[in-house]
This record gives sequence, structure tokens and C-alpha cells, in this order.
Amino acid sequence: MKFLQKINRQYFLILVVLLLLISFSGYFLLRAIIKNEIKEDIYEKEYAIIQEIKSQNNLINLYPIIETRNISKNKTEPKSYKEIYLSDEAEDETEAYLEYTNSVKINNQWYLIKIRHSLLETNDLILAIALPLLLLLVLIFSFSFLITKKLNKTVWKDFEENSQRIQNYSFKKTQKLTLKNTGIEEFDRINDIIMKMTGKLRTDYFSLKEFTENASHEIQTPLSIVLLNLEELLQQNLSESELKQVVSAINAIKRLSTLNRSLLLLTKIENDQFDADNVVVINNILKQKIQEFTPLFEIKKLKVELNIAQDFTLKINRQLAEILISNLLSNAVKHNIANGSIQIAISQNELKICNTGTENSLTDKTIFNRFTKNNSESYGLGLAIVKKICGKHHLEIRYFKNGQHCFILNRKL
Repeated sequence: MKFLQKINRQYFLILVVLLLLISFSGYFLLRAIIKNEIKEDIYEKEYAIIQEIKSQNNLINLYPIIETRNISKNKTEPKSYKEIYLSDEAEDETEAYLEYTNSVKINNQWYLIKIRHSLLETNDLILAIALPLLLLLVLIFSFSFLITKKLNKTVWKDFEENSQRIQNYSFKKTQKLTLKNTGIEEFDRINDIIMKMTGKLRTDYFSLKEFTENASHEIQTPLSIVLLNLEELLQQNLSESELKQVVSAINAIKRLSTLNRSLLLLTKIENDQFDADNVVVINNILKQKIQEFTPLFEIKKLKVELNIAQDFTLKINRQLAEILISNLLSNAVKHNIANGSIQIAISQNELKICNTGTENSLTDKTIFNRFTKNNSESYGLGLAIVKKICGKHHLEIRYFKNGQHCFILNRKL
């Protein structure tokens, strides 16, 4: 959830809670005030009735508003208020009243006085006052919410723009990161920190990139010279033991050269130095690589089955796509058995490569690690490079064993 959405949602919830609290408390407060006024009116009527009885000895009865009658001392009732409902025959309905009951002694005679006040007019009055106030509060809160939302959006506009600039920034670009001045001290302080940090990271990135490329180049040159000299030694008259030593050294130099190129490739992939600017048809690359690997298939007498259902297209740097397919096929050949098989199936969103081979203890979580070993045999960097390429292009690669060793590459949903 975005920050502004969270603020607006919380502000809206607070306004709703406040509106409900003010509405309910206002309703009951208004009801209490009006009921207190009714009681004052009842006391005034009671006083007038008592004075009428004292002076004129006249009992006032005006049903259902006033009832007075003589009672004996043992039938007196304490002063009380209660809400009652009386039927109105004229309107054919019941009406709510607040009934006041009190027993008073006048001229040595006890009287029961009941005074009733209709609550219908009271409720109408409460509604007449409360509804406009409630509507006014709703309008005030609505305008307040909309104005605050607009102000928040205006205040955070520059922050959102800077966030987009940071998100879209890449160290591969020649220009430095620049952020817009927001005029808000806290935001500008954060912008200053981010620009200083990215500037340092950019410097470190180019320094590391330059070092990696130079180191790779400088290492590759002496390796090539050593390899050339060793191959020339093979042309000399060497004893069998000397020949074995030279061949062993040549193989070690070739592995070291391959390792150097692989490490450089991994570094370039991690630094996003390959632009995914083309849509590549993986089917075509796969067919091309199968032709290139045909001599290797023939050496191990491997049977290759290719099943293409649909074109698998991918926006990826073509060189990386070729490396991806080459490493998967190379793995299927290297860890296969003589007279084995390789089965390849490709559809719109999936590439599956399965090969026969010896049993191993590797799992989907370990086989893609760098220099993973199984029975003292190292898997090198080939599958680690495959995993890294997939991770950079929203692809998922899985490994499982089901009588064969299978790698499944598909798009992340």
C-alpha cells in the first residue's frame, strides 16, 4: 500500500469514528437537555396544580396530560419518572409520554398527581435539530477529507517524482542521479543523502567494473602464452611421463581460462551490463545449438529428441540467450552416460531438458550453487550462470529427478 493511500485511509477512518462519536453523543446530549426542559415544565405545572388545590380545593384532570385524585396515606407513591405508551383512539396509534408521578399532602389530605408530557414532539424536535447538524458535519468532514487528500497529493508530488527517478536510475548511464528540490527540509535532506550515496556507489561500480575487465584481460593474456608454450612442447620428443605432465598442465590452464571467462561473465550479468533490447525466439537458438553440439552427441552416442509445440519468445540479450541454452545442453552432455538420451520439449512458456545419467545427491536448492560437487565431480559455474540469467529475466528454473535429470525453465507468473 502506498504511503499516501495509508494516510488517506487512516484519516478517513478517524473522520468516520469522530463523526459517529459526535453524532451519538450529540443526540443523547440534546435529548438530555430537552428532557431536562420537560422536567422543568412539569415542575411548573405541578406547582400550579398544588396552588389550585390549596386555594380552590379544585382537582384538575385533563386526560392524558394531568390526573389528580385523593388517596389514602398508605397508597402514596414516591416521586418518579417513567416513559409510557398510551393509545390515541382518534389517530388509532400509541404515543410515547414521559410520566411524572408524585404524592403530596395538602391541607392534611394526600393527593396523587400525574403529569404527562408527549415525547412525540420531543423526538420530532430532536430530529429537526439533529439531522441538519449531522448533514452539516458530514459536509464539513467530507470537504476536510478531500482538501487534505488534495494537499497531501500536492505535497508528495515531488517525492513521487524523485522516487521514479531513483527507481529508473542505472549505474550504466553516464549522467549522475539528480533529484528535484521539494522545498521540504526532511525530503531534501533524504535526497541529499541518496545522491551522495549513489554517487559513491557509482564510483565504486565503475572502479570494480574496470578492475574486473582489466584483471580478466591481464590474466587471460599470460594464460594464452603459457598454453601456447605448452602446446609447442608437445611437438618435442618427450618421455611418456613428461608428456602426461604437459597434457595435465594444458588441461589445467584451459580450465583456469574457462573459469576466468565464467567469473567475468557472472560479474557482467550481476552488474546488468547486458541490455535486454531484443525479442529472441528460443526455438531458433535451441536448433542452432543442437547442430553445434552434434559432434559431442555422436562421441557419447546420445539420442536427442526435440519436441516443439509453440515458439518460446523472450526479451533478452541474444548473447545471454545463447549462453543459457549452451550451458544447459553442455550439462546434459557432460553428466550423461554412453548410449544415453536427451529429451527436449518447448512450448509457449516452458523449456524442458531431461537427460539420462548416474544417480546423484543434488537437489533443486544445491545444484545451482557455484562449484557444487557430487561424488568429487564439480559442476563448476555453468548452472550458476544459468540461474543468474534466469533471475535477471523473470524466469524460473527448477531441477528434479524422475528416472532422468530434468531442468524446467518457465516464465514467472
